[in-house]
Amino acid sequence: MDGLLVDSERMERRVWQAVARELRIDLSDERFASFVGHSGDRNDALLRHYFGEAFDVPRFRTMCHRGFRELVEAEGVALRPGAREWLAFVTELGIPLGLATSSGPVAVQERLGDVLHLFAAVATRADVEHGKPHPDLYLEAAKRLGIAPETAIAVEDSPAGTQAALAAGMQVVVVPDLVLPPDDLAPQLAAVFPSLDALREAVAPRWTPTPVASNRKS
Repeated sequence: MDGLLVDSERMERRVWQAVARELRIDLSDERFASFVGHSGDRNDALLRHYFGEAFDVPRFRTMCHRGFRELVEAEGVALRPGAREWLAFVTELGIPLGLATSSGPVAVQERLGDVLHLFAAVATRADVEHGKPHPDLYLEAAKRLGIAPETAIAVEDSPAGTQAALAAGMQVVVVPDLVLPPDDLAPQLAAVFPSLDALREAVAPRWTPTPVASNRKS
């Protein structure tokens, strides 16, 4: 969801870096990138790694949450370019859509809004024991779709999500946002595209809607 369908990662970075400045700690773009796509518990541990075991993670989280809510109220959260068209395209093909996100159910409701109904299955961080890069979210999404993981195509933007989908045995297409896929993952990927529009344009000539037989009698 975040970074692929929803343009929230840059908003998160703005808020996290503003809070970091207020707390007089250094949170560079490079450091922020190491949090992208990971679960909250993993990122809490990373915060302590960067800023010490005594770092007040709950306070930092509370300040970031409040700052993000204020930013959302002021600016809203937009879908990523091409996201709406991609979802409509896949839906028209009759391919069931599943969502596997490290965010919680409240964020899913708020951020996907009027496109959430397009998903046949949703798996959030609240539904599994381990977040990305563990495969749990993707395995749960596949289970809820009623399909074998190896028959699925996962579209990801983050290295953590890419690792999770690969570990689940899925074919993985990457559309990077803030972070490029690591070189060591490249041989395992089905493809990398610069945008969802580019992905849709590439597969459109090969994937065509299956005509639905009419039930009307002549």
